Amino acid sequence: MGTQPPSGSLYAFTETRIDLEALDQGPVVQIQLPTSRGSRTQRRILSTTTGAASFNNEEAYSRSCLASASSMYFSRLDQYPRSFLWRVLENNKVLELRATDLRKPEDIKAEATVILQIGLPSAIRKGGVALADDGRDTLSVFVLTKSNDLFTLTIPNQSFYHVASLEEDAGKWCKTFRPSSFVLSTPHRLVAGSPGQLVVALADGKLLTLNRKDGQDGSIWQERSYHDGKWGSSLRGLINWQGNNSVRYDGSILDQNAAVAVDFSPSRTHLLTVSTDHTLKIRNLARSSNVFSMDLLGQRREPQDISRVMLDPGSPEILRVFEADGAIAGDEYYAITYSPHDGGQFKIWAVRDADQGKLGVRFLHSNDALKPPDPDPDPDSKTVWKVADFKVGGGTQGSDMKFWLLMTSNKRYKIYNLSFDLVDLPAAWNDKWVLAATETLDQTPPPQISLSDPRDASETWLEYLLYPGRYTRPILETALSIYRSARKLTSLDDTKATLEERLSSAILAYVRSQSVKDDADSGTPFAQYRESMQQEWGLLHQEVQDLDRLTWQPLTLTFDEPFGVPCSIFAGGCSFIRGCGDVEAVARNTPAAWQNLPEFFEVPSIEDGSERMPTLPEELYILIEGAASFRRTFSATFNHDCHKFLSSELWQDPAYSVADRISNYYEHCGFAEEVTDSAIDSLKDTLKPLGSFEGLTSDHFLAIIKRLPHSMTTGSSLVSTKLGLKVLVRGAQEMLNLHSQILFDLLMVVVFIEVEAPEEVMSESNLNTSNVFMALSEQMQVYEFMQWLASSVWAGQDEPRKNPDETATSNKQGGASLTVLESLFAADVRPQPRERHFQSGFLTDTIQDLLFHILGGNYASVTLDQVLVFVQCNLLKQGDMDLASDFAQFLPTTAWSIYIRGRLHLKLGEGVEAAMCFKKAAYKMAAPPSFPQPNQQDGRGSGSEKNRAAQHYHDASAELLSLKEAGYFAKGLAKYYTHITHLFQDATYPSSAADFARLAIQFTSKSSEILTFLLKSLFTSSLQTSDIQSAYTSLVRLPQKEQGELLPEFVKALLTLPHGPRELLELPWPAHFHAAIDEELANARLHSQILSHKPAAASTPRDGRKILAAWRLRHGDFRGAAAALYPQLQSLISQNQKGKDKAGAMSQSKTIGSRYSNEGTTKGNREADEAYLSVINLMACIDSGEPEKRESWLLSKVDGGKRRVITIEEVRKGWQRELDRRSVVEGGRWGFGMAGDEMDLG
Repeated sequence: MGTQPPSGSLYAFTETRIDLEALDQGPVVQIQLPTSRGSRTQRRILSTTTGAASFNNEEAYSRSCLASASSMYFSRLDQYPRSFLWRVLENNKVLELRATDLRKPEDIKAEATVILQIGLPSAIRKGGVALADDGRDTLSVFVLTKSNDLFTLTIPNQSFYHVASLEEDAGKWCKTFRPSSFVLSTPHRLVAGSPGQLVVALADGKLLTLNRKDGQDGSIWQERSYHDGKWGSSLRGLINWQGNNSVRYDGSILDQNAAVAVDFSPSRTHLLTVSTDHTLKIRNLARSSNVFSMDLLGQRREPQDISRVMLDPGSPEILRVFEADGAIAGDEYYAITYSPHDGGQFKIWAVRDADQGKLGVRFLHSNDALKPPDPDPDPDSKTVWKVADFKVGGGTQGSDMKFWLLMTSNKRYKIYNLSFDLVDLPAAWNDKWVLAATETLDQTPPPQISLSDPRDASETWLEYLLYPGRYTRPILETALSIYRSARKLTSLDDTKATLEERLSSAILAYVRSQSVKDDADSGTPFAQYRESMQQEWGLLHQEVQDLDRLTWQPLTLTFDEPFGVPCSIFAGGCSFIRGCGDVEAVARNTPAAWQNLPEFFEVPSIEDGSERMPTLPEELYILIEGAASFRRTFSATFNHDCHKFLSSELWQDPAYSVADRISNYYEHCGFAEEVTDSAIDSLKDTLKPLGSFEGLTSDHFLAIIKRLPHSMTTGSSLVSTKLGLKVLVRGAQEMLNLHSQILFDLLMVVVFIEVEAPEEVMSESNLNTSNVFMALSEQMQVYEFMQWLASSVWAGQDEPRKNPDETATSNKQGGASLTVLESLFAADVRPQPRERHFQSGFLTDTIQDLLFHILGGNYASVTLDQVLVFVQCNLLKQGDMDLASDFAQFLPTTAWSIYIRGRLHLKLGEGVEAAMCFKKAAYKMAAPPSFPQPNQQDGRGSGSEKNRAAQHYHDASAELLSLKEAGYFAKGLAKYYTHITHLFQDATYPSSAADFARLAIQFTSKSSEILTFLLKSLFTSSLQTSDIQSAYTSLVRLPQKEQGELLPEFVKALLTLPHGPRELLELPWPAHFHAAIDEELANARLHSQILSHKPAAASTPRDGRKILAAWRLRHGDFRGAAAALYPQLQSLISQNQKGKDKAGAMSQSKTIGSRYSNEGTTKGNREADEAYLSVINLMACIDSGEPEKRESWLLSKVDGGKRRVITIEEVRKGWQRELDRRSVVEGGRWGFGMAGDEMDLG
């Protein structure tokens, strides 16, 4: 093998980043451990606080949110949880632990979402955290602090389920031990072989093993010290000195023999170390002896040369031990080391029998310089890259091994992968390296404001910054705080406002303040205002990017060997590495990169079954890159216009031919003015390998479409955890963005070629632009819909749990926002098992399953229209009207969709629009169903067609419609209109309810069971709208039982209307209503209600007794009419009598008498006269026979409540006495004596 480093250029993998906001799914338990002297444990339970975190500056943000050290631990047992992320925070004084499994068995309902933050009494040493487990549902965590205390934390797995599982008394699960060796030697690095076996590398070059027996809690460890056996080792352990071959690190002086990296042999009988003097050593733990020692590069070095090859103690990831059973007969295990010297080299050591020294340990491929790949092969580049971490594993019998490599340069990084056979490693090392793409959501270019965009710059920027998963809330909060301080806007701090409101107000406040300073009189022109807004948002975004770069500073690389999933750990998150999908691989790899493919990578190509050659990925890349470079020449305004017009055109029924649509798109967007000659020439040059425009074929475009997700793998017995769902959604977002951009770019090329390419050139081409345009438009429609799902967040979903001890079985999410995609679709997709065609491919397969599942999955009968309506029904069911209104733009024009659109209008309070939709959908919704026959295996294949229709609509509406509501469909217009009547009644739209009730009655037979309901609905709605005639018609058509129930309501409603009494009398009531109405009018309670109600057109309240008398008079019941008025006459007589008594008690002066005389001729007397005359006249009309046979009498209640007969003569005499009394009063003939004496009227 040559001495030049290999260079990998094929992107076979890609990253899916998950920030800590996405990880914060449960409550946070903060525990402050006691000091060794035994102070009391402090324990707090918090809801998820990431969303509300805000820091004043970058330093505070870094201290609280970014880890100084972090890694992920994987248990070898197949249990849940089995992966744990640990992080060191708060100036190395807090250790954070959380479970990070992506999947779990479906029979485990609860989720491990509790976050443990354990505060240590002193700072944690670098390399001072180690984890181990014994497979008994406990996690052993070992922490070495700068106070030389070793903390042993025995944490039950249940602690990650329930906050109450970790006892408040830390002494029961936290033990402290201070080894005696730490008195003379400073600990440097901690490694755990098992919960009962630890190794501590000491600064003086010694190794300290700590062992405990089963059942011991960690407060007592058995110490055993190892050294290289030289006399200088003991001397250096007693004297703290620094020479040429010593290194200062983390406040300590490390001897040249101090171990930088430590690892156990698979049997844990030997200990392998790499010391600072560039030496690999193997120690036999049982014999306490060093059995092997050799320079990492196998060179013999003189003592004076050691200082030139000393290793950095801060780079411990230079040693890995792995097994490859059966790879080479006789080998027990292998180790791989890395030396940064001599250009950087890896060495593989085969260990056959370590106790035999150099006879039992040898180099594999000793003649080959295994240099790391060169991330920047440009000879003029001055960028320095270094190996930060690497992992080896996988494979069987030494074949199909996986080598993962993390290389960093400042804050930049690259991740490489090599699949190899251990025996033939040099054959693969030079040209089989592949890369992981690192383009993520936060690297999406910021928005460019278009002058044609009617939206404000703030709206566009907020949409960009708050896109789910792009930036965490702590980053945005901290950037806002820094921006306010820089712009001196501290007075705007409003804790009650949302983050969106505070971002907008800060930018707007500064722009306005500057515009006042610039031109206090004329103000700021609109163009200058937009430019200032764009500039300030750009400055705020720069602060966001600076914090984001700190967040994604790489720390380590981990590899979950059983599942084959590598994961890179960052200061503020983690990134799961997955295989590229077909389109991702094609779009990211140049034609040169497709040479020397690894065996595991399947080349994306299209086989159409014909004799034509398949479309190769090199050809597809040329087309994709050419279209992308063509789009990059567009201005922001043109790009915005193209997207806007395309979005509106996709969701409208095409009214023109495809050619006309293309031409209209070209002219409306202004291609002729935007596309320059240089852009055209550049596009032609890029497409030259394909034959320029005339070399393009429809297959080139259709091949890309065919590689989009169009199938779904079989399910499994696993379900995704909440973190797993976040990974799926984040991966789907990135895949959707890439696919959508490619489709848009290709569409632009097709439009341009159709209009601009010379006809004589395209006549010889195999490119059918109309077919390709339609195919791309259909896919664009699908992807625009899916992008909406991935970017839209449920309202009110980021509220924390009220109960901090609640498990993760709840659907309520804390901290991070819940997208519609995650809520409606992600949970239904089962994670794929690890047995896939190549490593990390199952994660990509699951993401592609999610995208295909959105469109119905493997159910061919499910259409896009049905899916769109299904989503809208879910939004309506959740009551999120903002999202539902926004999503309405995607709804198709089917009857089912129009009906659901009517439901949306109804919930928005738009009754007129809702009625129009319901009427438009009526005939098809009432007709027999046309959907496919159901699967007999789902238990719904039995029953009538109409019952299956109800189940179909119930399921299709996401249970927005109950089975009872869905039962009104496909059963005729009467049933359908009855259902709509229900809806308007429930929504209190009486006018519309009455309209649809009338429509339903038109299609209902007299014998129908729903006729009674419809008539009652029409009656009720008509009363609410004061439509008396319609209410009366409905009432008289009802059965007598319902008439009796509704008549009181009708009578009461009539009497409260301005002209209600007149209409009551004039309506042609059937005879059987008379008695009931009479009884109702005679109701004393009704009289009191009438008296308390004053119609708008009346000057005084109505008297129900007069209305009753009028009713009886209308129907010839004179005695009844007189009886109705007689109580009023009695009341007036009583009132006048009281007035006379009051007058007698007054002074008998002429003035008072005159006043009383005037009062006696006013309203009271007139009412009494009218009452007497009415009663007398009515009684005189009773029995119109012979005068001597007339029975002019009535029954009435008198004093004491008894009833007696009142004759007309008594009434006439009473009136005569009243007239006489008035005459006495008017003549001034008062009685003499005290008040209360009777007058002499005789």
